[in-house]
Amino acid sequence: MKIGKWNLVVGGFGLLIAAFGGIALGFTFDQYAVSENREHVLSLVRFYLREGHSHGMPMALLNLIFGLAIDRLELSDRFKRIGSIGALLAFVLPLSLFLKGAFGAPDDFPPIGLIGILGFLAAAITLGVGALRLPAGGKAAA
Repeated sequence: MKIGKWNLVVGGFGLLIAAFGGIALGFTFDQYAVSENREHVLSLVRFYLREGHSHGMPMALLNLIFGLAIDRLELSDRFKRIGSIGALLAFVLPLSLFLKGAFGAPDDFPPIGLIGILGFLAAAITLGVGALRLPAGGKAAA
């Protein structure tokens, strides 16, 4: 549990923050939605705020899964740390979406979400390589 500890902590708090963001979006939905023939049209700002919430949940779950699994996989500590940092950096994606919405969704907003996408890929690759290295019986080191 030494390497995945921060992933568990950040993943748990990430779920909590994303859930509160969803609750806040739900309570304010009618105030910002425009009805056109039974469809709700969201402003661009609200769209990015919603995307920040909906991308926060999978990034939190990635960190929880990563934190629970990483110390059981047969990988070098360096590879595990790279994946752990990648999983933590995955939160840059929902954060950048939220910030884009909070700043009014400007066209020239820097593409910092790419850092989160690359972090997600690093974590997913780490878990995939670790899973492929498991013995044929499928039992990981305890």
